Amino acid sequence: MEQKTLKQLRLLLPGIFAVIIGTYYYFIVANKEISEIEFKEYSIPFLIAVAFGALFYLTDIRYLVTNYSHKKIDLNIKNHIIKLYTKPLTDTQKQYLYQKNRLKNVFYNIIDNDESLKKKQTNIFFNGLIWTSTADLVIICFLFSIVFLISMTIFNEASDLLLMGGFIMILIALISLLAHILAFLKHVKLSNEQIEYIETHHISRVDKIIDGMINNI
Repeated sequence: MEQKTLKQLRLLLPGIFAVIIGTYYYFIVANKEISEIEFKEYSIPFLIAVAFGALFYLTDIRYLVTNYSHKKIDLNIKNHIIKLYTKPLTDTQKQYLYQKNRLKNVFYNIIDNDESLKKKQTNIFFNGLIWTSTADLVIICFLFSIVFLISMTIFNEASDLLLMGGFIMILIALISLLAHILAFLKHVKLSNEQIEYIETHHISRVDKIIDGMINNI
């Protein structure tokens, strides 16, 4: 998977999730069967999905779930990269390197110039898609569970189905949260494998890049 494809799917998937769950909600409140509903114009749900995905992207709402694990992934990369540097560093130099993702830039600079690491990056992009998509599902299902449960007071005749739908949304949210945690752990493992490769093949390049950075202090 390429980074461009990853960005497109991260934009589109939250909307697809929302359209599917929203359609399920409509089935219940409109008292219709799936066979009775068909989209004569598929561009409409597609546009809704894109609009919803854009809203997700612009509000950064997924970071309510991903923020903690994102910081842990970043810190793991930074801590490992600075350990690869073979020369002593002062506290000021360390602080400087940790700022503005400078240590992550060392990491990605080496990846961009090594074909083997680029191939490994494909697995990380795919895992990253699972990591963000499960976070999206947690948020979307949680929000829809509230909609389902509140709707019980409005659509009394469908209260049993709405209650079941609300519990299904909560269950999916919990399963998605577990999958998100597993994807986070997998992401750390994949990053560590890249760092091990860098330690074996590019330790001198790490020194060279960091030398250039701290000489600018």
